[in-house]
Amino acid sequence: MLSTTSIDRSHPLRKLFRSALDFGLKHNPIDRVEVADYLEEQILCEFIHTDNLYRIRDADGRGLEDMADMLTEGNVLLNAQSFQREFQVHKHIGDYTLFMLGMFPMVLARKKGKEFILGHLVVPGASLSEHYMLQGRRSYRIASELTHGDIFEELSSNFSLYKNILELVRIYLKTENYKVLLTEN
Repeated sequence: MLSTTSIDRSHPLRKLFRSALDFGLKHNPIDRVEVADYLEEQILCEFIHTDNLYRIRDADGRGLEDMADMLTEGNVLLNAQSFQREFQVHKHIGDYTLFMLGMFPMVLARKKGKEFILGHLVVPGASLSEHYMLQGRRSYRIASELTHGDIFEELSSNFSLYKNILELVRIYLKTENYKVLLTEN
């Protein structure tokens, strides 16, 4: 069900991600170790390859970047051919929104998207970040219902907490980058 990343556990990048994640968890402690492992494996390590950001493809093989297009692709009443496909798309949407909100919030501030329809609720006038928060939480809930996966229910219920942890990961990584630049000069 869950893929594993190709980054070896002893790789320096993996160690850097774990240090950054530990920093985020120090300031926002959680009780569930499996969620920390999920954030490292399925979010940080997985999305280091940009191809994985846009792994959801339409029937023509085009990588989907817009949330509305991803939602269409992941709905069994529209384009998804199975509930397994619906799960994969909603898991990806949850992971993608969490990653973008935590690691690249400045990109969302500049990005324009199609109007979101969340279930039967249309949310006009909200920022793209607000749409991502709502949809990320919703997609993890759907993924949990399709798999009875406790981890997805946890990610849905505490989406804001995990976004905050990833924001601290981003700050840590940025700080480490500055430290390296200072020592090189």
